[in-house]
Amino acid sequence: MSKNSTENKPKIFSTRLQIMTIALAIAIVVGYLSITSFDEATTRYFSVNDILSKQNNDQQETLGIIARLVPETFHRSSDGLTAYFQVRDDNSESNLNVSYQGEVGQIFFNENAEIIMRGKILNDGVFHTKDLSVKCPSKYLDEMYTEEYSKENSSS
Repeated sequence: MSKNSTENKPKIFSTRLQIMTIALAIAIVVGYLSITSFDEATTRYFSVNDILSKQNNDQQETLGIIARLVPETFHRSSDGLTAYFQVRDDNSESNLNVSYQGEVGQIFFNENAEIIMRGKILNDGVFHTKDLSVKCPSKYLDEMYTEEYSKENSSS
């Protein structure tokens, strides 16, 4: 009887050790994934002046910019898939060149629109983005429709 009880002990300790090792490995993997995904989801937003004044931009760093469209700088590539334009801060004369790949709606052409972008500055000095939105677009849509409605009704 005592021989059987000593044979079971190493097997039990072996099983517990395996479970604890697996649990530790899972905890490490979950911790690592949590930290890296949080870091990727976090974007720091800068002004155009902040971006232009940065001497050594890390090309791997995703940056956020909130700025206004510079009037009459918007144009599309010949294939229509890329838009090029410039943005600036409210209190600045410095412009930043932007290359955007994605759909551009009518709202974008409003010169008063504040544009929020996430992307990277590459060696060419251009801010490349695929993630762009316009702050408070419903305000501008209401103004556009009101203006169009007024024009239609005044011409009748």
